[in-house]
Amino acid sequence: MSPTRVHLVRHGESTWNRDGLVQGAHRGPNQSALTDDGRVAAARAGLALGALLGPPRAEHALALWSSDLLRALQTAEIISVALRPAGWQASVRNEAGLREQALGELEGERHDALRAVALPDDEHISEIRWGGGESMQDVFERVGDWFAPALIEQPDHLVVVSHEHTIRAALAWLRSQSHREIDWDEPLAPGSVTTVDVVD
Repeated sequence: MSPTRVHLVRHGESTWNRDGLVQGAHRGPNQSALTDDGRVAAARAGLALGALLGPPRAEHALALWSSDLLRALQTAEIISVALRPAGWQASVRNEAGLREQALGELEGERHDALRAVALPDDEHISEIRWGGGESMQDVFERVGDWFAPALIEQPDHLVVVSHEHTIRAALAWLRSQSHREIDWDEPLAPGSVTTVDVVD
């Protein structure tokens, strides 16, 4: 059986990235949107995906999904347009399960204003709900609950536009690792594309 190639795309630079603010899953009227640089990065990601995908071979060979947060949706729409010259017609479907890690009261705070806190005894860092939001274990389980049925469709290519922490959790899940094995060192710049082959 041929694998599904999962392409995980981090959204382009956002206004909150630029301004050094903690983003999380904030969805209010002032939620983060792409900067001009972010739009350029999204277009580059689309061109990179076009080269990776090659010409279409079947009508339903590509599925394009996005987090429902604005910065990811804007990235996905730009990617959809960028793929058209390569022959791909993919409408963007969005999913709340692909949102960034919710960080509760930390969202909107400046990164440089955050202070380190001691790790509670007998707790793994991935299992702490910082700011009263989600732990990375929560995110890992959430993305697993989304990927399991999404992969049943078995498209040749599954493009998922999401966020840094969500992508890190997804990579661990797709590689059959645990939430405690999430890789924090793998580079995931805004607009980056990371590809994993998944065989059912």
